[in-house]
Amino acid sequence: MQIDNKIPLYGFNNLTKSLSFSLYRVHYLHSAQSMSSYHAYINHTYNSDKLTELLSKVCHAIGGNVLNVAKQDYTPQGASVTLMISEEAKPESLVAHLDKSHLCIHTYPEETPQDGIAIFRADIELSTCGVISPLKVLNYVIEEFSADVIDIDYRIRGMTRERERNKCFRDHDIIERGAYLDKQTLQSSDVAHSMLPNKNLYHCKLARRVINLNKHLFGLTERDLKNHQIATISEQIRLQVDELFLA
Repeated sequence: MQIDNKIPLYGFNNLTKSLSFSLYRVHYLHSAQSMSSYHAYINHTYNSDKLTELLSKVCHAIGGNVLNVAKQDYTPQGASVTLMISEEAKPESLVAHLDKSHLCIHTYPEETPQDGIAIFRADIELSTCGVISPLKVLNYVIEEFSADVIDIDYRIRGMTRERERNKCFRDHDIIERGAYLDKQTLQSSDVAHSMLPNKNLYHCKLARRVINLNKHLFGLTERDLKNHQIATISEQIRLQVDELFLA
């Protein structure tokens, strides 16, 4: 006897809304000991269990429910987590929604720093099919990672039909990504936008405007450095941030 474990759909929408991030953090490692401590920090802070917890919060923030979790840690560093998600069931119904939606993250820590600089990257993708919008978590993800450079893409794919049976390729008005960013993020970042409305494709890039060296040093603070060292390292960090932003 075949058991039907399919999830019934309500309010089905064939449009897929995908929000993706590439988040970069730049650190300066002054010694082999700081490098070892940095690797331990990455493996502790961004292991698959911690990332699963983060993605679960993102899922619930958009009104979703976790259906399934797949996660993996890698050696020497890095982790991946994928959640299959659904919209929360309505109180009066056990019917679920969005069994084709997913949320995933992959981390890409640099194993060997170059000239003392280690760049950590995390890629996040959230795709939903239905009434919930991934844009709800835009500022949460930015705040959670406190990244130096953030590359954001938002795209709508597919089609659905209106009640009059007309084809619909977008179910909400879209304006530039800056309109969804909170005021503090806009004030503290350089922002670049590019849009292809006829393709339902929108891109935004952010870079930290002011370099606070203590946020980039690992294993020491500015007080441990001489003035010329502060100037040199700050210039290195600024160069890395600018290259990632302009790439």
